[in-house]
Amino acid sequence: MRIVVIGGTGHIGTYLSPRLVEAGHEVNCVTRGRREPYRPNGAWKQIVPIQLDRAAEESAGRFGEKIAELRGEAVIDLTCYTMESARQLVDALPGRVQHFLHCGTIWVHGHSVQVPTREDAPRQPFGDYGCRKAAIEAYLLQVARDTGFPATALHPGHLVGPGWRPLNPAGNFNPEVFSLLAVGSEVVLPNLGMETVHHVHADDVAQAFVRAVARRSAAIGECFHVVSRAALTLRGYAEGMASWFGRKADLRFLGWEE
Repeated sequence: MRIVVIGGTGHIGTYLSPRLVEAGHEVNCVTRGRREPYRPNGAWKQIVPIQLDRAAEESAGRFGEKIAELRGEAVIDLTCYTMESARQLVDALPGRVQHFLHCGTIWVHGHSVQVPTREDAPRQPFGDYGCRKAAIEAYLLQVARDTGFPATALHPGHLVGPGWRPLNPAGNFNPEVFSLLAVGSEVVLPNLGMETVHHVHADDVAQAFVRAVARRSAAIGECFHVVSRAALTLRGYAEGMASWFGRKADLRFLGWEE
């Protein structure tokens, strides 16, 4: 199958593009620039690079048609963050692709009520990113039901892997938190340390996309979470990391009202 991967050299794409080649697919990798993938792989010699500035082409109303012209039987979109971006592809691809796969996020659910959060749990997103991703998912699944557009949405958790700064036990992306845990210094955790994080390695996300492509008939019109088996509270995450460093965690907790 010829597959077009939009964002194919990014964190997930670094693993996904070679895995698709290894599964026997022909891969066109669409990227804005000429950035090298995070990790080397001999399969990149077989991947066709396509340089395309998504923002510029979308502004001109041409991005969807540019992707359609690549004649992919499947399109995997790893860099869709707005409804307009999704609409341009949905308008251009009906009848021209057998499968369209969108990379969403578990943030479509908003705050966790029950963990693990199931795919059929209510959507109560918050923040600009979560709300936009939830709207895109709802739109894609609606057009799949109404028109048969072959859409699938996969929702990763908090990405980890080489080259990517992970969400830390304090709930932000400051790497200094890991240094504090490594030497046993105090770390302040918000919300009594009870917020949850749900990590997943980028390569596991890549494998989920490969499996969705392989099981197209079961995947179309559905959404799937791609996360680790269990979420961790910030407290559990911090204590686990401190233990890994051979230290005892020195934690201070901010209350809900603070």
